[in-house]
Formats: sequence, structure tokens, C-alpha cells
Amino acid sequence: MGLLDQGFAGIFGAGFGWIYAEAVYTVDLPGEGGTPWDPAPPTPTAYPCKAMRDEWTAYERQGGLIAAQDWKVLVLTESLPVTPVEGGRITLNGQTLTIASAGGGAPAITTDPGRGAWVLRCRL
Repeated sequence: MGLLDQGFAGIFGAGFGWIYAEAVYTVDLPGEGGTPWDPAPPTPTAYPCKAMRDEWTAYERQGGLIAAQDWKVLVLTESLPVTPVEGGRITLNGQTLTIASAGGGAPAITTDPGRGAWVLRCRL
């Protein structure tokens, strides 16, 4: 059993949660009813969470994998009861950002080795 195996996310959240701001993660879930050829519209579902904006490093930007308009948003895993997905939206400090990748570039969603925070690649 290693240091990062069990319970690190809770320890990280308890120790650093005060740094993170209140945010809302919104994802569109499939709508109820409809038919396969005429599905019901998706239902936006919101989850409160704790998040903060961070900066990409020069190394991450230099290879062209991170575009100038991309934001790095960290979300405490303990504060979000679902796994974020590409296309989801996060509202932080009054701005709504969409989680998006650049195709062949860096992934839209990653996490640190201890799974203490989700690292989201977002765009306005």
C-alpha cells in the first residue's frame, strides 16, 4: 500500500479546500422519453463543487498542445460527486467555461497521481 492509494483525496480536500472557490459543474444528461429517431432533449444537471483557475506552464504551451485561449481549471475530486466529461461546463467566478480538448493535443481531463484534483482544459 502506497501513500497515494487510499484516502489522499480527502486529506488533500480537507487541507487545501479553503483555497478553492465555489463553482458549479454542469453536464447534459440524456432526456427522458422520446423515441430512438426523435430523442428527448438533454437535461442540464448542475453539481456544486470547489475549483480554481491555474496557469499552464511554458513547457506545456511551447509544444503547441495548449492553445493561448485554453484555461487550466483545478476541481477538488472530493467536492464533485461525478467524473467530469468533455463538453461539460464549469462556472467559476461568474464565467462559464466549456471542457474541451484540441483534438490530437493534450487531453481535456486529467488528474494528479493521488486523485486529489481534476485538471480540466477549458475554453470560454
